[in-house]
Amino acid sequence: MSWIFGGEKRPEKRIPGAIDLDEVKPWMRAAGSVSGSESAEDPQGVKGRVWVEKVLRWCVAEFGEQAVRREFALPTADFPPTGLTGPDQRARIREFVDRVGAVMGADTEALEVRLFEAEDQNSAGRSGKRRTVGYYRRIDGRDVIELDVGYADRPAALAALIAHELGHLRLMGEGRLKASWPESDEEKLTDLVTVFLGMGVFTANAAHSYATARRGFSVLPMGDLTSRTLNGAAADDTTHHLGYLTPDQFGHALACCARLRGEHNPAWARHLEPGVHAALNRGLAETVSGR
Repeated sequence: MSWIFGGEKRPEKRIPGAIDLDEVKPWMRAAGSVSGSESAEDPQGVKGRVWVEKVLRWCVAEFGEQAVRREFALPTADFPPTGLTGPDQRARIREFVDRVGAVMGADTEALEVRLFEAEDQNSAGRSGKRRTVGYYRRIDGRDVIELDVGYADRPAALAALIAHELGHLRLMGEGRLKASWPESDEEKLTDLVTVFLGMGVFTANAAHSYATARRGFSVLPMGDLTSRTLNGAAADDTTHHLGYLTPDQFGHALACCARLRGEHNPAWARHLEPGVHAALNRGLAETVSGR
């Protein structure tokens, strides 16, 4: 178990470095497959949790332990804000980006925010393919994020999307990634940075949702039962998730952060969706038992 859970010695200092900042970094809306299932080789997800702890040790070395001790962003009456679909939409979303940036310690003053409309909001669900809903780019020395305006009527999901793109800003725009990080890990690393920097409740809750267009409602998984199981979903129903981590990995990351914050029964946990909350509780139980 990592030093986060009382084991190995923590790292002494961060190792600076950089990667190609001109590379496009999208956030995906994956449709057609249930996230959160573990591989046959690792049915308990142990390797995933070990990897989460490794990344969080890196985050402490990179951003400092004080960063995770700042107040977490939680759903309130005005956060995330409503009314993001009106005539002043662009200005309201831009203001929201700045608010999320303040939570994450990101400098958004010079950041360019662009909005785009997906050609067909439902095509990904029908085809089982991924649809890109956000980008981070470095264009002519300027940081740019692009957001799918279709999420403006789902403020909590938009908050998660913004947080992920600002995670890229903090990692890539600030030159914090070194070449030794595998490219395949960079998007998952970015999701974990959102947890460490205070937006984890929103990004974790957005990790997995299930929508049935015919019935006109959405449900979320409870523990090990998926909403597809609970509702007898047909093969053509849509299961989708935002981001790159499973709910179990998000929950374990939140448990690690709770440990760093000295919280054994965090009040913010009540805002988590059931599947993530269950994973958080498992992680906290491991802390108590010393595993």
